Amino acid sequence: MATTALGSHTTTPVLYYWGMVKDLDDNMKKELAKMLIDSLNTAMVKAKKTKKKLDACDYAGIWSDEEYMDADELVKVISDGRRVKSSRDDFWETL
Repeated sequence: MATTALGSHTTTPVLYYWGMVKDLDDNMKKELAKMLIDSLNTAMVKAKKTKKKLDACDYAGIWSDEEYMDADELVKVISDGRRVKSSRDDFWETL
């Protein structure tokens, strides 16, 4: 736990704040405790709302299911995209 230098002695932050509130009456301590608990509950609710479902596809660099193309379709797209020359001479003429 972190320590903080306060005055002439070193103490933890929790002990420092306890020194501030220990002499309060019981009702004020209960009110402070309720405020602390409410702040924790609010933080936990926010964390649950923002928590995203993790999916391995997000990290794998692959297509999502909607964009997925099976292997046969992918081979066809690649093959159709190639320029195939009928002869060797035709190839050299394009250079």
